[in-house]
Amino acid sequence: MQQNTAWQRNLKAAAGICMLAAMLFLLTGCGKGSAFEGSSVSNASGFWMEYSVLNQEESADLNLKKGERLQVDLSHADGYVDVTVGIEGQEPIYRGNGQQNAAFLLEIAETGKYHIAVSGYHAKGSVSFTRISGDQD
Repeated sequence: MQQNTAWQRNLKAAAGICMLAAMLFLLTGCGKGSAFEGSSVSNASGFWMEYSVLNQEESADLNLKKGERLQVDLSHADGYVDVTVGIEGQEPIYRGNGQQNAAFLLEIAETGKYHIAVSGYHAKGSVSFTRISGDQD
């Protein structure tokens, strides 16, 4: 029967630690899905987003003038989506929790920078916020 030397015991311990570290490294990715898979566009005309995965908040700021309108279109195939539209520091002009499919106009009563936030949880679908100038019907 061979006796383990100190070197062999240290080698076995180091190998065990390396195996444990490798397992922990590989398992850190398990159970975590993507936060966002899709595309979004934001410019002076609006904010549009399509996503197959939304597990975070996406947002955009729009400078809107009194008398303008914001055309909102929400289309969801799965998951939950919360939406807020408003000037930071003030009560939102729109807040929708657990949004489903909807299309509506928001009247802009005050000129300012409007923050649009879309938060999703296992969500799949699309949203659009399109600026309509005050002189169009």
